[in-house]
Amino acid sequence: MKRFLKPKYILNAVVIGLCVGITLYFFFSDDGLNSLLNNPEQNIAWQWIIVALLSEVAYLMFEAAGFYILIKDGYPDFRYIDAVKVSLMGAFWSAVTPSSTGGQPMQIYLLHSVNKVEVGYATSRLIQKFMVYQLVLMFINISSVVINFNIIRGSQNPRLVALLLALGFITQSAITGMFFMFSFSPKLSRKLIMFFAKLLNKIKIVKNVDEKIDSIDEQLESFHTGNKDIYKTPRMLIPVIILTFCQFIAMFLVTYFIYLALVPNPTANPVQIISCQAYVNLMSGMVPLPGASGAAELGFTVFFSVFFGNTLKSAALIWRFINYYGVIFITAPFAYMTKGKEEAPSAESAEPKIEEKPNA
Repeated sequence: MKRFLKPKYILNAVVIGLCVGITLYFFFSDDGLNSLLNNPEQNIAWQWIIVALLSEVAYLMFEAAGFYILIKDGYPDFRYIDAVKVSLMGAFWSAVTPSSTGGQPMQIYLLHSVNKVEVGYATSRLIQKFMVYQLVLMFINISSVVINFNIIRGSQNPRLVALLLALGFITQSAITGMFFMFSFSPKLSRKLIMFFAKLLNKIKIVKNVDEKIDSIDEQLESFHTGNKDIYKTPRMLIPVIILTFCQFIAMFLVTYFIYLALVPNPTANPVQIISCQAYVNLMSGMVPLPGASGAAELGFTVFFSVFFGNTLKSAALIWRFINYYGVIFITAPFAYMTKGKEEAPSAESAEPKIEEKPNA
């Protein structure tokens, strides 16, 4: 019984209960999805729901393409199908862990154990992908506020909404800045890693820290070398930025296609819907629960009420199923690749197969 009173089990129970409760509310309450499905006067354009599903799949494929470019530069044998596996497995663990913290470590594990990518190299490339992700998201968020500020001003409580968005920007900027410092300061990186290694040693998770210092230094050198290399090759970084931008647009367009499916005479344009979805993403990103459960649905109802009218609850539920529950369902089989994985991958691995490039 004590086992189930551990914090992680309590958190899991809270999140599952929250998700089930919200789903039942959006389905059975007045103007919920159940009412919509049983209303003969309301026609759902199912073809747009299918397009919304395909748009979510496109989001995952764009992400995989970014991984492919970053890893293949040092490992020519790395295939696009390998990148798809990394992307889908990471999507699953990000969806089921608080603040999406489980995705990157499991991706590093998969790259190391299956594709024989050096841990330091894989870590540097995934952190660079994360920073590109954050910077592109920040660009979209700022553009959305500038282009469609009237949406914020027209909300029921514009001051509260503006405050929440500002907090979202601050949080996002702080996280991005922290990763930049970690990426370009070898001394800071080493201090942080040694601090956490010794902390884990004290609580009996990591043993013989002193014996692993040389290995840690070796991986740090590989990590920072990978960071420097990526900025010396714009031909690689620019496509990743473009793919990441397309990735976000594909994800945000899911809501637009749901809008076309549910609203008989749609008047909003894609830019308006994308802007609102960016606001939802920014606000829900501050909630450290798996999938930002509760906050995502709340943000959706706040910003999209003016567009969906009496189909708002149905839209929120369909969006959540495609954007979150559907992703878990599709990517769950790939979680098997990390079955039994409980410890960080070993620092010992094959050296990166970086091809020598002729001088320009």
